[in-house]
Amino acid sequence: MRLIRTVSVVALLSLSVAWPIDRAVAQMAVVDHANLAQTTLAASRALSELQQLTAQYNQLVATYQMLTNPVDVASMATGLNVSTIQNPLPNVAGLDGLITGQSIPAGAGVTFYNQNHIYSPTDNSAASTQLIASGNSIANLQGIATTNLQSIQQRLALLPSLQAALGGAQSITEINAINGRIQLEANYAQAQQAQAQNLTVLALEQEASDRQRAQEEHAKEANAIADQYRQGAQ
Repeated sequence: MRLIRTVSVVALLSLSVAWPIDRAVAQMAVVDHANLAQTTLAASRALSELQQLTAQYNQLVATYQMLTNPVDVASMATGLNVSTIQNPLPNVAGLDGLITGQSIPAGAGVTFYNQNHIYSPTDNSAASTQLIASGNSIANLQGIATTNLQSIQQRLALLPSLQAALGGAQSITEINAINGRIQLEANYAQAQQAQAQNLTVLALEQEASDRQRAQEEHAKEANAIADQYRQGAQ
């Protein structure tokens, strides 16, 4: 009987000790380390992709701004927009009178006329009229050439501002606009060069025309003298 009691007590003690341990084990959280590692890796990859997409978006925005931002070309080197620099030569309609000397000197031509002029005949003869016209023509051509040269010098003085703007350009659009403006100024310079060459040709032809007129005048006078001699001989 005592043995049975002893066994019963031992069994109860065993149950009382085992029960809290099993209950405690049942309450502990189970951590899946493999799943946690995969979740962390996936989140890291997602963050990296998001950062790449953000960088790509910012680059696209910057590229768009570089390609679309308007550039006011006319505001660059405003001194080059002056008409006397872009086209310093006189209008073609008035060029004939300046070259032939029928138009009196004006502008820069006045300075050269005053420097070179000595005397103007007043007998209204053909030779005197031609002499006055030649003086006007020479002064006019000198004035036109000087004005053209001044225009070239002014353009050369203002071109470095375009070069500086090109060096500080912040976008492709701005670079293209400045290059376009530089090319435009080069076209103006080439046009001036062509005009100067044509003006030289006109001046040479006018000189030849003056010689022709002088020869015709001499021939006319010689014929008049010959006619008078023949009439007197009769």
